[in-house]
Amino acid sequence: MNIIDRITKHKIIPLGTLVTKEEILGVCHCLTKANIPLIEVTLRDERVANVIHSFNNYPNILLGIGTIRTIDQIDLALDVGASFAITPGFSPIISDYAMKKGLIIIPGVQTATEIMAASEAGHNILKFFPAELSGGTDRLNAYRSVFPDITFIPTGGINKNNIHNYLNLDNVMAVGASSPLTESLIKSKSWEEIVSNLEEIKNIIN
Repeated sequence: MNIIDRITKHKIIPLGTLVTKEEILGVCHCLTKANIPLIEVTLRDERVANVIHSFNNYPNILLGIGTIRTIDQIDLALDVGASFAITPGFSPIISDYAMKKGLIIIPGVQTATEIMAASEAGHNILKFFPAELSGGTDRLNAYRSVFPDITFIPTGGINKNNIHNYLNLDNVMAVGASSPLTESLIKSKSWEEIVSNLEEIKNIIN
């Protein structure tokens, strides 16, 4: 099963900012226990780069690196063996660099113009961000007939209460969500609650 198929199978990419090896250990155990073995680790804290190599100890976890904004961060993703990269917006320079390096990259888009630019650059899977603040399911539904060849991974404001609304759209392959892995839960090492959150969302999806 390839990387895109694995994301499609699970329908959700949990995302969080992990800044210590202990946090990586705890979250990886949570993902494994909940049988959602993938994650987008966001580069929203400079400390992430110092510990992200610890994911090499958890080869069962499909690792994506998110909030990528520079070519150096693409190099970091490649160096740690990430399976995919996600950007908050569309950058032709970063996109081209990642594709030449053979790294799957999912650019962030919001508008029709950005979707067209990303499509022209060779992308047919795009992150729709920030989803809830950008028109949510109504906007994605409007994009269906205009961009029938584009599949989206909406991210931003998605939780257990609205996840089904997104996944019911045939142009949505999966969603990104930080709600199961909130910063407060990670900082307080509330691993059981994180597992419970992941399992609850998994049950809702299925």
